[in-house]
Amino acid sequence: METLLLQKQDGIATITLNRPHVHNAISVELVDELHQVLQDCQADPRVKVLIVTGTGRSFVSGGDLNQFIAARGFEQAHPLLSKVTGLLSTIDQYSKPVIAMINGAAVGGGCEFAGACHFRFVSDRATFGFVQISMHITTGWGGGSRLLDLLPESKALALLLTGDRLRAEEAKSYGFVDEVYPEEALHEEVYRFARKIAAQPLAGIEAYMQILKWKRMGLPQEERIRREVSQCAHLWGSPEHVAVVESFLTKRPTS
Repeated sequence: METLLLQKQDGIATITLNRPHVHNAISVELVDELHQVLQDCQADPRVKVLIVTGTGRSFVSGGDLNQFIAARGFEQAHPLLSKVTGLLSTIDQYSKPVIAMINGAAVGGGCEFAGACHFRFVSDRATFGFVQISMHITTGWGGGSRLLDLLPESKALALLLTGDRLRAEEAKSYGFVDEVYPEEALHEEVYRFARKIAAQPLAGIEAYMQILKWKRMGLPQEERIRREVSQCAHLWGSPEHVAVVESFLTKRPTS
């Protein structure tokens, strides 16, 4: 891989965007390589949770301007924007949880990328901003729609319409960030959380991610509940499930 690094250990896959010379800007090549890595991790039963971070002082600075500014008008821009949108939709709907470990700036497209992940844990030095409006465009990778689903409408609109830049704690107060940690503690805290997930059975992890996917598909709650019950019934009575229950029963004191 030329644009990213991949490490797998103890059920955790760490994907490091590795274009520090352009602050980890999203290029066509990075999109293609990230798709490959996501497919690999999805098929690997040893991987239960993914962490995405960036090399250097930035998480993602947005789109690679050398590539994106070359597009002129709808006919050229739409395929390029759609390519990145497809990647973020893959992350958004991924069958395993994806944690954004935001080590620095996540501005413009970087905010859109972060918003597609299932969790956002950030350094106290991280900065955010949906700055697209100041560039005479809008969010173009689905980030505006995701933000309106994630936050109360007025808060999401305030961020989109003003293009304000936020410090980490401000982003948390809006609800965009889950937790803020001191820069030196970010890595350990994120991996502490990831290890808790990695300790659980993959079948259960993927089942809960499926429930989330049904919600994001807009299915009515009654239909989601029906599917949830059916999904649990398929897991019920497996050798692993029976072993845990029997272990509990043998340890329970009798009256």
